Amino acid sequence: MNNFIMKNKQDKRVGNIRGLKRTLLATACALLLGASAQAAELERPNILWITGEDMSASWLACYGNENIETPNFDKFADEGFLYTNCFAQSPVCAAARSGWMMGMHPTSIGTVYMRSKNKLPESLVWYADALRANGYFAANSSKTDYNTVNRYAGRGGGKKEGTVGHFVDTWDSFEPYAWRNPERKPDQPFFQVINAVGGHEGVLHRAKGKPEIADPADMKLAAYHPDIPEMRVQYADYSEVVMKADSRLKKILDDLEKDGLAEDTIVVYTSDHGGAVGRSKRFLYDSGTHAAHIVRIPEKYKHLRPAEVPGTRIDELVSFLDITKTWLAITNSEIPPEMQGCVYLGPKTEPVRDYVHMARNRMDECPDMQRALRDKRYLYIRNFEPFRPNGQYLEYLWKAPSMKAWHKYHLAGKTDAVTGAFFRPKPVEQLFDCEADPDNVVNLANDPAQAERLVRMREELARKQLEFYDCGYLPEGTLMDRAQANKMTIYELIRTPGLYDQQGYMKAADLANFAQEKDLPKLIQLLRSDDEAYRYWGVIGCIGLGKQAATPEVLDLMNGLMQTDLSEVKTLDVRTMAAFYCAQIDKNKAQALRSLKEVENDVPSKLIVTRRAAANLKLLEANY
Repeated sequence: MNNFIMKNKQDKRVGNIRGLKRTLLATACALLLGASAQAAELERPNILWITGEDMSASWLACYGNENIETPNFDKFADEGFLYTNCFAQSPVCAAARSGWMMGMHPTSIGTVYMRSKNKLPESLVWYADALRANGYFAANSSKTDYNTVNRYAGRGGGKKEGTVGHFVDTWDSFEPYAWRNPERKPDQPFFQVINAVGGHEGVLHRAKGKPEIADPADMKLAAYHPDIPEMRVQYADYSEVVMKADSRLKKILDDLEKDGLAEDTIVVYTSDHGGAVGRSKRFLYDSGTHAAHIVRIPEKYKHLRPAEVPGTRIDELVSFLDITKTWLAITNSEIPPEMQGCVYLGPKTEPVRDYVHMARNRMDECPDMQRALRDKRYLYIRNFEPFRPNGQYLEYLWKAPSMKAWHKYHLAGKTDAVTGAFFRPKPVEQLFDCEADPDNVVNLANDPAQAERLVRMREELARKQLEFYDCGYLPEGTLMDRAQANKMTIYELIRTPGLYDQQGYMKAADLANFAQEKDLPKLIQLLRSDDEAYRYWGVIGCIGLGKQAATPEVLDLMNGLMQTDLSEVKTLDVRTMAAFYCAQIDKNKAQALRSLKEVENDVPSKLIVTRRAAANLKLLEANY
């Protein structure tokens, strides 16, 4: 019995020791794995971010273009992870890049207007600041274009400046291959932006119309483009630009390899929005917002990969707001709390988004206001000034031979319902099935089968606008004047309810856009408001109703609005729209045109409202 007790105690003791060993082993493994994970987390990978101008995803073979060969992009995609659903929050360079830099929607900070240079609060942290604070040698070559006056020190080029203005205290260098810079410390991680692998639409302006490699006859045109020789030639012109970009990509990747840095560097390619032939860049269709986005992550950092196998295509939605926030996350840099995106790589990955929110306002000299929401399949666009065609005359856009030919073709009455829609007023709402209709030409907004989706996306768009604080509900000139009068940035103004009644303005815009004749008393209330924003939306509503709104009371109010004093800057946006309404319905037209010309010619040209007056005059003269 005693022997049995002694043996039993011994077995228990051995079992306890073995259990303790297993516990210690498990603990050691956990600590080892934790330490390994922590070490991986504390590593700061080099990042090479290659961007291309005006080159939407649809121009690359790896994204399905059948008329072009891009072997280096294809190889890069096979080595990395190609994102099929990456979208620019703004379809033009300055607004898109301001969103990248701040990690915030341009509507939320007042940079949605093309080349506006609006001031931001100094307290906002730029993503380059966060990288440099984390010890990165950060370089940008060569385009800046952040669309703000902050840190802006003028233009002029040079090796220490960006090509669209020098921004001080932002980058360590403006050179390419800054990893070779002697000022970079040994083993200091680098973050390098190279803006060189794409083709700005300006190449179409300079094209000689004699492509040497691509055959115009082989080009597959988008459904919205007429099949005219000038259009085919420009498709071929731009195809050759893309092929050159493909070669530039190879050179950069080869040089990184030669310098022995490929295994230590995450390489990313992103186009800065869509483009470049007319109705792409500047517009909220997929042709203007769908961006190429490919990420190659070396084996050393495989814990950051979105999938196990390189070459995997990732279909989750990515907004440009997500991109720079993700760079900060995977480099273990501090993420400013104001950033509005979602991290999509590494251990700090956040829940995938259901929608991408996009916007456009003034493009160069042409005012407009459009907002959009995109899920994986459907695109919803809300047009707040639907009387403005997408194809308002824009001097820079019209430099392209294809644009001039297309417009001429339309004016000759040769376009059809699809190819001529660009030059006609827009519906208030558009809904596209991007899978069945990749060119976004079949509007489903009035399809009863899509009624539930339409309402859902409309409401989600409004929710995001409130969440982000959308600056667009005051016309641009009035917005800038109100911010200046209150000694605030636009960012601060739109977050001050007493100065910017966003919810009230949104209700007024809805009333204006969907107004029926029975709503005229409510529009008159808006026209009589003390707040310029409400008066503005009252006029927009009358423009939508046309002559149905032209009661004696409305015409009397419009007459007063279009004669406000030129020195009252805050009233001039409303004045230009009231004058537009009267001229459009041919009521007191001579006075209305005179009112617009006075704003265009007698108001200081530095005031943005002069562009609205000029655009309104051109629209009245266009006879589309």
